Amino acid sequence: MTHYEILMDIINHPKAHHVLVEKPLCTTVMDCRKVTEAARKRPDMLVQVGLEYRYMPPVAKLIEIIKGGKIGEVKMVAIREHRFPFLVKVNNWNRFNCNSGGTLVEKCCHFFDLMRLFVGANPVRVMASGAIDVNHRDEVYNGKVPDIIDNAFVIVEFDNSTRGMLDLCMFAEGSKNEQEISVVGDLGKVQISLPSHTFYIFSSLICFTSWPLTAAYWHCQRIKDKLVTNFFFGWINVQ
Repeated sequence: MTHYEILMDIINHPKAHHVLVEKPLCTTVMDCRKVTEAARKRPDMLVQVGLEYRYMPPVAKLIEIIKGGKIGEVKMVAIREHRFPFLVKVNNWNRFNCNSGGTLVEKCCHFFDLMRLFVGANPVRVMASGAIDVNHRDEVYNGKVPDIIDNAFVIVEFDNSTRGMLDLCMFAEGSKNEQEISVVGDLGKVQISLPSHTFYIFSSLICFTSWPLTAAYWHCQRIKDKLVTNFFFGWINVQ
């Protein structure tokens, strides 16, 4: 059983119940469409998908910077996740596409949601390449070998001519930062690294000098000395 069956039972119940469903909404496009169509027929109910990455303090700060216009109009988004393999879950449900929708759906929907949020547009074209190269290849559950991919490159084009890219590797345990999110606008760039919670900001409108104070301030002064017009950079540490 997936979210689809449970959601449809709740939405079709005579008594209205507001719903907060864990991501992903469903594991197939067809099921997503059925759920959204059913929800539209229930104006007395609120059905919301829980995408908690939006509310992580560093990402919330990133959204604030972007929506505040500090880097201008967003043109490109690049997200890299190089991390450890999926952990063991109850009955190993996350090892099979039929249960989760696959790695790009079950895990990476966070990143595609952020891309859409950053650029303020809807996707119109997707290009991707992925494979099972390292993880879970020697595992067998009830006679079945896991079929979830462990690495991929994905490019998403949006209806306002912006682009997003995901670089995913699930066998990169040695990475200093598990995730790096870079957003580039026509006036600058902001980049966040997790879990170090540090930002890099390059903008014609603002100079962040919160961390490290001395180095960032000194570099801003040097840029001014060299007469590099209007552009500054710095770091900010978000707890």
